[in-house]
Amino acid sequence: MNLDKKFFSTSRIAALSDGIFAIAMTLLVLNISIPDSELVKQIGLLEALNGQIQEFISYFLSFFLLGIFWIIQHKQMNVIEQTDSTYIWLNILLLLFICLIPFSSSLQSDFINNPISSAIFNGNMLIIGICFLINWMYATKNHKLIPKDYSNNNIVRGKMNVLIFIFVTIAATIFGLFAPEYSGMVYILVPILKAIIK
Repeated sequence: MNLDKKFFSTSRIAALSDGIFAIAMTLLVLNISIPDSELVKQIGLLEALNGQIQEFISYFLSFFLLGIFWIIQHKQMNVIEQTDSTYIWLNILLLLFICLIPFSSSLQSDFINNPISSAIFNGNMLIIGICFLINWMYATKNHKLIPKDYSNNNIVRGKMNVLIFIFVTIAATIFGLFAPEYSGMVYILVPILKAIIK
């Protein structure tokens, strides 16, 4: 067994990442509580569910963002043909903040009008975006972990995809300082900008 092996297969990173993304996505639904039975008797089920609309909005937004993150990582891992210890630890750092999404999402849902909860949620998203950017820059620098014939144009395109998300996240963070209850709507710009710049 060669303990000094410098490069490794990416399959273990992909497997761990898929599992963590699946768990994080599943945990999001636990932030949606079942309406209290006494409240339902008083105002009806439909009205009780209407009172939880923010929980549903937070769930859909966070699931949407996790989907974006999974797609970004999936595209990056399809290009990266090998990994090393540094890249493995960079991915572990990324997954640390992916796991935090159910918490930051729940916090934002419970304190929707609070700029601090908005800053924590958007800050969580920003750190993840930065982690993706660092991962991509590390893997593609001098074609370290990617095929030697992978074009520089494609490297720049991959970088731009992450920068778009970072730009939108910064905008959402700033917007959240003044209107935290609407900051999540800013993320609608991600697919729009990607379609324009593509």
